[in-house]
Amino acid sequence: MAYGGSKDRFLEEPMKNFMAKLRSLLPRESDSPEHRYFKTVIFLALGTIVLMLLAGFVTFMVTIRGPEQTMVPNVVGNDLENALVSLQEKELYPHIQLRYSSTPADKGTVLEQDPNPGAIVKAKSKIVLRVSKGSIIERIDNYVGWNIEDLEIHLKSLVSVHGPMLSIKEPVQRIFNELSEGTIISQSPEPGTEITSQTALELVVSRGPQTGTILVRDYTDMPYIEAVESLIRQNIYFTVSARDADENEKAGIVVSQNPAPDSDVPRESLHQLVITRPEDIPEGHVFGILEKSLPNYSIPANITIDAVSPEGVRETRLELRHKGGLLSVPYLEPENTVLLILIEGTERIRFTVKKEE
Repeated sequence: MAYGGSKDRFLEEPMKNFMAKLRSLLPRESDSPEHRYFKTVIFLALGTIVLMLLAGFVTFMVTIRGPEQTMVPNVVGNDLENALVSLQEKELYPHIQLRYSSTPADKGTVLEQDPNPGAIVKAKSKIVLRVSKGSIIERIDNYVGWNIEDLEIHLKSLVSVHGPMLSIKEPVQRIFNELSEGTIISQSPEPGTEITSQTALELVVSRGPQTGTILVRDYTDMPYIEAVESLIRQNIYFTVSARDADENEKAGIVVSQNPAPDSDVPRESLHQLVITRPEDIPEGHVFGILEKSLPNYSIPANITIDAVSPEGVRETRLELRHKGGLLSVPYLEPENTVLLILIEGTERIRFTVKKEE
């Protein structure tokens, strides 16, 4: 115990001396004005240095702490533009890597990301995005010998896999050939051609043997609407003219035709029908024959006739193939209806239905 007490006294004396010296450095009233001013300046300088050191320490601690943390969003499956916006909102920087994928429709889509969604990272971190640049190649199959209608169905079934990569170029070239009608004779690009972008198939299709004939059906006494629909279904070229019914004739039927019924004629022959005007036309409606001269086509063109009612309702009235020349079809529409003739999907002719003066 005696040793411990002597140790405390040994430490106590130096502390007293240090505190006494420290108090002597503080400004006192007994000091001269010059001495007090000097001490004040010294203590202000020391205080400023201490504050600067403290501020520097705080700044250093904030700096080594680094940016705030954030959660990585899930951008897999998004298109690149939306993915970049999502990362920007989180103050994250993208690092984009492009690669091919098995599906052309994935082009421009984020396939993978690193770090994974939900990971916690510091703001301003780099996020690796692996983005599809589309499929590396597609190969065109051999469609020679297919029926063109079967090919159209086949291509539609591939839309979900191939997107719009492959389509049929219109108009399709059709020529007389020994092969059955609708059979694909040749194609371009050739089978096996590698494609990496949208491609249109140019096809040459058989129209059947040129010497083919058909047996003319008897259309007399048939309602004109049924006769026109029958001719369209058979892809037979026709014209229609109308006159008033005689006393012994019915209204709204076919009264004569050329070629004559039950005759054998080439498939390309023009059928001419004469019909009688219908009776009991609804009030405000107009019956007439739409006659327009079309350019001659080397291969039949797809013709669509739409009707736009005065109220703005649009409906398709007829769809047929036509080789050009005179187009004549009957109509029964409300007055001021607009008839549109579309050739290969493009509007070419407008006709407003009016009562004859």
